[in-house]
Amino acid sequence: MKKDLASIDRAMSVALTTKDGMDWYGVDTPVFELDGLYWRKPGEPLRRIPFDVKITEELDILAWNTAGVMLRFRSDTSEIRVAAQLEHDFTSDQMSAIGARGFDLYTGKGRNKIYHCSSRFDHAAKEYVSTLFGPDPVRKMREFTIHFPLYSGLKNVQFGLTQGAKIEKPSPWDDPRPVVVYGTSIQQGGCASRPGMCHTNQMSRMLNRPFINLGFSGNARGEPEMARAMASIQDPAMYILDYDWNAGVEGLENTLSGFINVLREAHPVTPILLVSRLPGAREFGEGGYPEKRLRFSEIHLSELRKRRNAGDKNIHFLDGTTLFGEAPSECTVDGCHATDLGFYFISRRMAPVIEQILSASV
Repeated sequence: MKKDLASIDRAMSVALTTKDGMDWYGVDTPVFELDGLYWRKPGEPLRRIPFDVKITEELDILAWNTAGVMLRFRSDTSEIRVAAQLEHDFTSDQMSAIGARGFDLYTGKGRNKIYHCSSRFDHAAKEYVSTLFGPDPVRKMREFTIHFPLYSGLKNVQFGLTQGAKIEKPSPWDDPRPVVVYGTSIQQGGCASRPGMCHTNQMSRMLNRPFINLGFSGNARGEPEMARAMASIQDPAMYILDYDWNAGVEGLENTLSGFINVLREAHPVTPILLVSRLPGAREFGEGGYPEKRLRFSEIHLSELRKRRNAGDKNIHFLDGTTLFGEAPSECTVDGCHATDLGFYFISRRMAPVIEQILSASV
């Protein structure tokens, strides 16, 4: 007998809200800070790469997904709602609807942000209104960070605040220069249960600095067009290249050097971190890592040695086999894509490396 869980457990039901009685604001409200969309100009649609970058039809669709996008502001509002119209969205048996098409809200500033709530909505709906904060009886200034959907685009999105609420700019980042992460579905956030658990969002909160998420599910193959787009970023803090899973051994071998060359032409001393791929399920067992798997690390290390010998001291390597910690078999939903536990371990192992590299390169 098929039964709706909400009819058994009221805490699992969706409390739908309306847009009445609120002041509504778009993402381009002057005091709002929208991060993660480097090339976007105010008034334009939410797209992660330039409109003129055309690589594949699939990547063009994924560019509309708002992975890594976040909105920050301060307000004395007692309630926050989100009204979203979804577009270019994906469904998957491996990933929650909230992670793919929902929003997360955190309170607090700097490195002290605390998860508060995620959007709740009808998963079959193409548009919804959901409460992210409150109603809270205490009116005081708070700082808010809202993480956007990982696997959906947004035709329109507005945020409702209590009528007459004050809004101010958020506190500044420790360093406003973005960390630019290029990679696969894992980098895009598959399969986090909610947007805030994607490792790039976790590390942004941990390090109090902006990240640009250029993860493209199944479509990160080291194309020169993507390298040129990334090179056009004016003042990046760091580039992280983590696209082994999509490129494969041969693809990585054929593209890595050229990709780095493009970045280096524009940014000769910007740190570049090469990350070999995370372990897969067939590598968790008794057999250990096959020779083909070890080739990924060999390609990265060969490139690192070559460039270090040529005088490039700002290129680094992180072994992806270490990122899931001591229990990698518990860190994925399907032997490849990370669960929240997997993303937690990735962020806790990668963030200190990023911070150490950036501290040494100042």
